[in-house]
Amino acid sequence: MESMDPEKLGEILPEAAGRSSELVEDWAYIISSLSSLFFSTYYLNLEQDTFRAVTQLRRVGDLLGNEVNCTAALQIYANHFIHPDDRELYLQTISMENLRGSLRWWQPCVAVEYRRLEDEPGIPDDPWRWVRASVVLARTGPDDLPLTAVYVAQDLTGGIHDQRRA
Repeated sequence: MESMDPEKLGEILPEAAGRSSELVEDWAYIISSLSSLFFSTYYLNLEQDTFRAVTQLRRVGDLLGNEVNCTAALQIYANHFIHPDDRELYLQTISMENLRGSLRWWQPCVAVEYRRLEDEPGIPDDPWRWVRASVVLARTGPDDLPLTAVYVAQDLTGGIHDQRRA
């Protein structure tokens, strides 16, 4: 497993700036470990409606380009990669408004499952893969309102959804 460069962590997590090198290295290791479990990992600033990619599929990165507005990026992603029947639920669940209203210390995670267009060549009979997107609360303000979160996406194909079809 490749570890994240602690210098780069300061760009992704502003909270890391000025912290001890040991703490920053620990954070970099945690983020690298998470990134190996999920095909996409993003750091979300819920106050400013912005995001930074930690890991993402090349095809998604090419499409999003230099977009930093999270709401706009989610809409672009949904329009190009999410099954039409799943888009509305995805966008409602992962919207900044819902995340700001739902994420709290007693409910630190919001998740949605959806079908994503397969991006591998030689698409099988069903070109859609099941994915779970989870947004996990990372930091709150003094009023306990969410400030930052981590968005991760995990491929579920071959798991429970394939069992349901059987």
